[in-house]
Amino acid sequence: MKLLSLIMAAVFVTTTSWAAPKKQQGPVKINPTTLRTLLLSRNIDIAVALNEVQQAKAQVAQARGNLLPSVNLGAVISSGPSFMLTSVSVLLPFLMPSNWLDLKESTYLLRAQGTSYYLAQLNGYASAYSVYQTILGDMQLRNALYAQYQNFKAIEDHLRLPAEVGIIRKEDYLQAQAQAQLAYVQVSQVDELLKREKASVRQMLGLELNQEIIFEDAHMTPSAAEGMNPQDLLNKIHESSPETSQMNSLITAAQYGKWSKAFSFLTGSSLGMSRPASGGAFSSVTQNGSVNLGFGYFPALQISNLNIQQLQLRKQELRLDQAQLIETTLGALEEAQKQYSAALVAEENLRSVYDAEYKRYQVGISDILHVLQAGNDLTGAIVNKVKAQTNLDTLRVSLHRMMISDQFKGIENCVIERRGSGGIRGKLGRIFNPDKDRVTLDQICGN
Repeated sequence: MKLLSLIMAAVFVTTTSWAAPKKQQGPVKINPTTLRTLLLSRNIDIAVALNEVQQAKAQVAQARGNLLPSVNLGAVISSGPSFMLTSVSVLLPFLMPSNWLDLKESTYLLRAQGTSYYLAQLNGYASAYSVYQTILGDMQLRNALYAQYQNFKAIEDHLRLPAEVGIIRKEDYLQAQAQAQLAYVQVSQVDELLKREKASVRQMLGLELNQEIIFEDAHMTPSAAEGMNPQDLLNKIHESSPETSQMNSLITAAQYGKWSKAFSFLTGSSLGMSRPASGGAFSSVTQNGSVNLGFGYFPALQISNLNIQQLQLRKQELRLDQAQLIETTLGALEEAQKQYSAALVAEENLRSVYDAEYKRYQVGISDILHVLQAGNDLTGAIVNKVKAQTNLDTLRVSLHRMMISDQFKGIENCVIERRGSGGIRGKLGRIFNPDKDRVTLDQICGN
């Protein structure tokens, strides 16, 4: 038992805890690369995922520890005042098939947990990337609305003096002033939204309140999946996706769990050696074992089979989920491209209309209402263009997430593999020398 305690202590020493990130001085520039680096090093949800992987690793170590032989020291009171060692019983649990299968089951469960950590990184970054692209779109919208506000403000200033001296109707000036103030309200509303979004990013990245955040402009690059047939894209990503890899690990673990239940009737085996109470050498080595077929044995096998079937059904459901995501994403992307193209043409045309209407008003051919209406139409076209551009960027984030491309390639997969058995000597060597070739989970899964 002392040996087992030492091994478990080494496991907990080796498993590194989540360290608090160092505080970054000065302004923080947010772009796709720095966003990924900061998110993966500071996000609490990903830290929780790593902690769960560490717990799974401890469970594997425990399963491995169950294979270690334990020593039972028995003693009887002799006729004198001293205790005399009379027997030694060495249990051999590593000879039991079910124990080896338990170890394999735990190993595949750890592999699935490592994939969970990888998925937490991928999905966390996809969400953060979408937020980042949305903020860039809102910043573009704010700039467009502010430019329009400046145009209306210029008209208001231009009409102030003519209205005061009676050259034009005062109502025209008041109309222009009201339109400028409404435009300013729109700018202020977007400013409020940007402040809320910046606070969300600060919380997401764990930044201090006194750190300035600067968002650098960077649109999403088109994905290689754009224009692909949905069925072809599904065939390309399904088997190689981390979600499918995780399901395969869970199914394999469940299969080993089934066979562990099948061999569970072998409950123990031991080698016993004894010597006379008067002392002398040990003699008569005996082997003992037990077989137990209880009432719960066959129901346990049936439950194991049902668990495997449930996981296999979940894998089929996963493929259907991926198919739905691909179909909706590609369809929405196609429509967003159409909307962007149409909004771009509308913006160019309405900008020409607005400029022409304003010139007509300056020479007295048109009135202020037509100018302001043309300005509102131009603002609507700009808003639609920005919205379509943001939709394009966020949909491309989803495609790059599916393909593990663009910035997602920079996220390393947390692959935890079992070493080859090396025969019985290799197995026993890893049992009695568990520190060999050991690496920490931060080295496997961390960044």
